[in-house]
Amino acid sequence: MELRHLRYFRAIGREEHFGRAAIALRVAQPALTRQIRDLEAELGVELFERLPRGVRLSDAGRVFLADVEEILAQVDRAVNRAKRLGSGHIGTIRVGLSEIIAAHEFISYGLLTFRESEPGVALDLRSMGSIAQIAAIKDGTLDAGIVYDAHVDERDEEALDQAVIGTGEIMLAVHRNHRLAERESVSMAELADEPALWPERRTAPGYYDRLMAACLETGSMPRIVQECTTNSILLSLVAVGMGVGFVTVTRPLPSAPNIRLLPITDLDLTFDVLLVWRNRDRSAALQRFVQVMSERDHAAQLLAGVPSTG
Repeated sequence: MELRHLRYFRAIGREEHFGRAAIALRVAQPALTRQIRDLEAELGVELFERLPRGVRLSDAGRVFLADVEEILAQVDRAVNRAKRLGSGHIGTIRVGLSEIIAAHEFISYGLLTFRESEPGVALDLRSMGSIAQIAAIKDGTLDAGIVYDAHVDERDEEALDQAVIGTGEIMLAVHRNHRLAERESVSMAELADEPALWPERRTAPGYYDRLMAACLETGSMPRIVQECTTNSILLSLVAVGMGVGFVTVTRPLPSAPNIRLLPITDLDLTFDVLLVWRNRDRSAALQRFVQVMSERDHAAQLLAGVPSTG
C-alpha cells in the first residue's frame, strides 16, 4: 500500500464517482479503477458498493475513509513542517547577548524585526559575556552571538563566520551637574584630573586593551578610580557623581537618568558590533536570522523616531 492508493481512495470516497475522481486526480479512469481493486484486494474488503451510476462507500469504506483523511492530513502537516524547517521559517535559534551589547537599540529592533517576520522561529536569548559566547558557539551550545570585534581574534576567525551589524563609538558619560555637562565635546587632556570609571579587564580583555591603547595614544591617561564588571554598574556610579565613565554607544544615543554623553574629540576609537556564528552551521533558520540582523535600516528607522540624550 502506498500513499497514492490512499489519495486515490480519498478522492473516490469524496466524489462517490470514479469518473469525477479521475478528472480531479488527472489519472486515467481505468488505471484508477485498477488501483482501487488492488487496494481492496490487499485489505481483503470491498470499500465501495458498485451502483448503476457511480459508487457508494461500504460500511468498511466509510470507516477507512475517516482514518485515511486523518492519515493524509498528518502527512500534509509533516511535509509542510519539513519545508518550513528547510527554508528557515521554523525552529529555534540560541543567541548570546552581553549586557553592553544589548543596550544598543538597533539590536533590540533587529531582534523584534526577526521575531515579527519569522513567528515560527523561537529566539532563545541568553545573557553572557562575549568571551563565553564565542566559546559556546564553538562547542555548539550556542548558535550565534553578538559581540564587539575586539573580542574576536585570528583563532576564532578559523571557526566563525561574522557580519558587521553596527558600529559603536566611545563617549564620555558625565553626571548632569558635572562641570563638563554643558559642553558639546571634550578632549582627553581635560580629563586628566577627573576620577574615571573603567571597564574591568577580566571580563573583556580585548575591549579593555584597545580602549587603554587609544587613550595612551592621545598622550593623556584618565585617573582610573574604579573598574566596573558591567556597563550598568558603571553608569549607575556616574549617575550618582562618583566619576566620569568611558562607554561605547550607538546613535541614536541612549537616555539615562542624570547622565549626559559627550564625544571625545581626540579619542579616535570605534568598535564594530559583530554577529558571529559557526562557519559549519548551514541551518536555514540561522541564515534567515543573519540576513535580518545584517540589514542596516534598523538604526535608520530608530533615528527617525527616537530623540538623542541631552
